[in-house]
Amino acid sequence: MTDATQDPQAPGPLHGIRVLAATQIVAGPFAGIVLSDFGAEVVKLEPLEGEGYRNSGALVPSEGKRFQSLNRGAKSLALDTSTEAGRETLRRIIPTFDVVLTNYRPGVPERMGIGYEDLKAIHPGIIYCSITGFGDRGPLAKNGATDFVASAFTGLVAGDEKVTPEGSPAQMTPAIADYTTACVASINAALFHRAQTGKGQRIDASLLASALSIQDVYIMRQAVTDATQRDPMMERVRRLREQGATYEEVLAERAKYRWASAGPPRLYYNGYNAKDGQIVLGCLTKATRAGARRVLGMEHDRTDEQGFEPYDPEMVALVLSWRNEIAEKVRQRTVADWIAAFEAEGVPAAPVHLPEELADNAQVEALGIMVDFDHPITGHQRIVGPITRMSETPTRAYRPSPALGEHTDEVLRSGGLSEAEVAALRQQGVVR
Repeated sequence: MTDATQDPQAPGPLHGIRVLAATQIVAGPFAGIVLSDFGAEVVKLEPLEGEGYRNSGALVPSEGKRFQSLNRGAKSLALDTSTEAGRETLRRIIPTFDVVLTNYRPGVPERMGIGYEDLKAIHPGIIYCSITGFGDRGPLAKNGATDFVASAFTGLVAGDEKVTPEGSPAQMTPAIADYTTACVASINAALFHRAQTGKGQRIDASLLASALSIQDVYIMRQAVTDATQRDPMMERVRRLREQGATYEEVLAERAKYRWASAGPPRLYYNGYNAKDGQIVLGCLTKATRAGARRVLGMEHDRTDEQGFEPYDPEMVALVLSWRNEIAEKVRQRTVADWIAAFEAEGVPAAPVHLPEELADNAQVEALGIMVDFDHPITGHQRIVGPITRMSETPTRAYRPSPALGEHTDEVLRSGGLSEAEVAALRQQGVVR
């Protein structure tokens, strides 16, 4: 997403910042992507066999598509930190880094020799960002948590309301808790603070905190409205659970609460089937809802009128009949017809795409979001680039994901080791 007026070779805002990323799976690697897009040099620390996620769904050994998508921009340092020689090597190069990024459960970094207190003793100015599932303290701190676990614990899964064919909680896609925990803002704030004071610090992030933060009103407690909406719903849910209710029955009970607490019924903030696909309407204001009514011929809908009572059974039945009426109307015309009509009225609307069809979308192309690379192992790839543009310090995707150990020699030499020392480590089997 580089602006045509920018110098494509101009340094990014984090040019000169070096990040050691002891990361795996999603949350930590995605933070590495964003830091790299800002111009930081991100070095991924991997065991000699590589991060386990390299082989997740891989057709080419160690080069799974998911791994490649989550580790572009990084360099790979393959080092055996289970050996004293490996840990000593790590201690030697730490002073050349500004940031250490980890996403393991508490205690694992310490066993690897990269705990905060250990590294702080070597490099007091280090900024150390630890990402965990449940945080660094409390009764669940030692527990591991993938995105699905954290999303279930924090209510994201229930809020998504998807169920498996068997009626069980369904996994969310993408991994929302993981991606929202890519705590780059905190790292940048710590870098700014260090520039002013010379002091490094530890940053603790968790899937738990991130998942809660993006659910705002549903997590928030407020006595005035809770007494009439949230608390009665939770009491009904409690009784249902005691009676052995299914997940779908609990979701149905919560849906009544969401219906009443969401404001006007979501007739025009909803998805519908068209003649040749699906569309969604995104109307959250009276003005855009009025526009949608004009397009759909729904001026008889009274959900915006004063005195509308969402709990009134007659009103609920009426709203459901209006929703069915809209669904029947939308089914008669094509997606393109509807989108053109809604756009003409200033109504937020969009076709429903599959993610697999967006890489060549005209709007995506216009923004320059996709980046083309030739990966050293798997060849040509088209991958999502930086999510923001900056006018003076361009963001850009610097390189594809690294082959395992591709940059080991480079990283160790830049950390102060001689070629002879690197060769000796390789002979000992400490590096790859």
